Amino acid sequence: QSHKMDSNNTILHTIKGNYYYYHYNQDNFNDSGWGCAYRSLQTIASWINLAHISSKVVPTHKEIQKLLIESGDKDPEFLGSKQWIGSSEVGTVLRNYYGVESRILFVQSGDQVKDHAKDFE
Repeated sequence: QSHKMDSNNTILHTIKGNYYYYHYNQDNFNDSGWGCAYRSLQTIASWINLAHISSKVVPTHKEIQKLLIESGDKDPEFLGSKQWIGSSEVGTVLRNYYGVESRILFVQSGDQVKDHAKDFE
């Protein structure tokens, strides 16, 4: 869905559907201080499942780490660590596990997003 936000023609695009919110320390797993992107990935994965794009289970931290090692993104020592992951690793898992493509857009501010709209056509 698209929503006009203000007189500067700023538009917010949203997706519709249900998802489960994954947060620190969920399921008695302590990932405080290092698990934010893992939890964001799990939240996105829950939307993928609930939108019937895939029926693959939402991966655990360890499964995410295994997927990143299998993809060649991380070394085997990464498994079981408390190392952060970021948006590029989230994109790797979305592509390799779910078959969902994503793009990272580097901008200085949200105002610049509209200047890059053609990059997503």
